Amino acid sequence: MQDYIVVGGGIGGVVAYSILKKLGKKVLLFEKLDYLGGCAGTFKKDGLFYNVGASTLVGLDENLPLDILLKILDIDKNTIPVLPIDPAIVVYTKDKVINRYKDFERAFEEIDKNFPYKNNKNLWNRVKKVSTNNWQNIYKLLPFNPKNYPDLLKKVITNLDYFLSGIKDSLMTAEKVIRHYIPDPDEDYKAFLNSQILMATQCYWDEVNFSFASMGLTYPNLSNYYVKGGMSNFLESIVKDDKNVLKKVKVKSISRVRDIFEVKTNKGEFYTKKVILNRTIWDYCELLDESLKDSFCEVSKKKYSKLWSSATLYFAVKDENNLLSKHHYQILHDKNPYTDSYSFFVSVADPCDSVEGYKSITISTHCKIELWENLSKEEYTEKKEKLKEFILENLYKKIPQFRMLPKTDVMIGTPNTFNRYTGRYKGTVGGIPLRRKYTMLNYPMGITPIKGLYLVGDSVFPGQGYPGVTVGVFNLLLQVEEDFREVFYRYI
Repeated sequence: MQDYIVVGGGIGGVVAYSILKKLGKKVLLFEKLDYLGGCAGTFKKDGLFYNVGASTLVGLDENLPLDILLKILDIDKNTIPVLPIDPAIVVYTKDKVINRYKDFERAFEEIDKNFPYKNNKNLWNRVKKVSTNNWQNIYKLLPFNPKNYPDLLKKVITNLDYFLSGIKDSLMTAEKVIRHYIPDPDEDYKAFLNSQILMATQCYWDEVNFSFASMGLTYPNLSNYYVKGGMSNFLESIVKDDKNVLKKVKVKSISRVRDIFEVKTNKGEFYTKKVILNRTIWDYCELLDESLKDSFCEVSKKKYSKLWSSATLYFAVKDENNLLSKHHYQILHDKNPYTDSYSFFVSVADPCDSVEGYKSITISTHCKIELWENLSKEEYTEKKEKLKEFILENLYKKIPQFRMLPKTDVMIGTPNTFNRYTGRYKGTVGGIPLRRKYTMLNYPMGITPIKGLYLVGDSVFPGQGYPGVTVGVFNLLLQVEEDFREVFYRYI
């Protein structure tokens, strides 16, 4: 009999498993794939690893979520297989190149050099101030449960200065605040700002409040890292060779008799007092026995219907002279007719991970799911090729080294691919966009209507990425595990 079974080895599942194990709980983790991380993981082909999505690792700075996590787990940060990268990203607009440096002043000089507007400094100082204020106060809001009205009122009163100082930034769109300083930014500047906001919030500037947008705009000013051996290796370094982390185990159904859950898998039946699902709010009900099924998933599909998936390219280039010296690039372009996006993100493997001079490349872009639905086999194949051609053409235009270097065949991923491999609803990636209408009070929480069954991941508060998902696990465990409260507050 387990205290917990964690279903899914994405970021949320691994973080929850690791903390519960540290607390002395009897816990198992099941992952249906042969790697950890899900859509933030790493797969191998022909001896090379490929990150599923193009991404950096962020959140290891002092007192940020991954730093707190490692302290809780008593893991020395120096043992984590990462390389600091600066600039975090090199952004190519139509006719400009912007290095997104960690140092704020240096980063601002790059922006101001390319977009010289009178009130730029005032705008970016406000961006920095709001973002810093959010990070400094995030743990004061935990545990956060909008249905616990007395606790919610207490938090507002206790943190009144923070709420009052940020109320305008939470109510106004990013576009409105930015236009207050720069009424008429040119198309290139708008595209740049939107690309940075979209990466972290899944929204454009007219959809998201300025408070959340500021955290996206300053994401490159945090310490960003390249994970040696691929993004999955960060999670592997946390769980190590743990025999209770079981890969290639697919959960078929979950039922409950009295207070005990039965978890049926392709490797047999397991019993537990509680279950944590690293699934989304749209599809977790698919695992539940008829007696447990709830309308929550169907309600969520209607309530949170604006979703993104991703389109991806994977290949390798022979770059023995390290002509591609940066780890991450972002290419801005005209509207991609096959994704409805305006930019794509490129991750390049470090020379330490090259094989016979070949570096793996992952290119990913936001993608509208409906563009890839209801296609015939022939239409689907043709559309994939056109997608590849569009992305490569824009890549070669901005970074011609990619055209020059020998390369392997290109693998193409679509929303259908993500659905097939990750099992996520319609191949969703990035969780729920942080739109103003999905404010904190409306954002889904990790406690489901079913007693003893919980959710973690990017579709529950507070959202996507390593920092967001890790904070979501903290928030859940603070509400369901008394032992965790003492441990957590020891380190923040």
